[in-house]
Amino acid sequence: MNVLIVGCGKVGSHLANYLDSLGHDVSIVDMDAGSFDQLEDDFSGYTVQGVPIDQEVLRRAGILGCDAVAALSQDDNVNIMVSQLAREVFHVPKVITRIYDPKRKDVFSHFGLKTVCPTDLTVDAVYSMLIDIDDVKRLTFDASVLGFYTIPAPRLTVGDSIKDLRVPEGQTLLGVLHANGSITLYSREELRRVIASDRIVYAKLID
Repeated sequence: MNVLIVGCGKVGSHLANYLDSLGHDVSIVDMDAGSFDQLEDDFSGYTVQGVPIDQEVLRRAGILGCDAVAALSQDDNVNIMVSQLAREVFHVPKVITRIYDPKRKDVFSHFGLKTVCPTDLTVDAVYSMLIDIDDVKRLTFDASVLGFYTIPAPRLTVGDSIKDLRVPEGQTLLGVLHANGSITLYSREELRRVIASDRIVYAKLID
């Protein structure tokens, strides 16, 4: 895969090193030439110093032959502009954008961009630990990300039928995961009752 990364900070450089080690063709753009010092000594990809929203800089970085672009600079505005150029001007098949401000997700979604928000990911992880949620599993559908997770059956729900379980606001009840690994999917007719060893499975729209 031929990947162009915009932003050679901690995340961009780490991703570039990782993809390069797997044998992918990687090019990376940053305004600060010193940022390339974060790349491994044996990094075999291509580095370009310049303004990432400059189309000529992107061309020099090989965007015309890219399979994917990851906009990972520390500036949300730069990331969205690079992503729009990649999609609308250079017609890159896959564009992934990092944003820091969760309030701007709607803007990115409006343009059909796949986004990663470190702020939301951190909040989700801390919240999961606070209330004993298992690791969130994520599935991406176009520009939307669904998170799936489980929690131990609350004491007050033990003995209730699955159809009567209450659902937290903004979430969807998928069903109940049993100790033997089987799952009973939620339905309005499901009479099976929750036992203490069950875990409740929820889904929520993350992005």
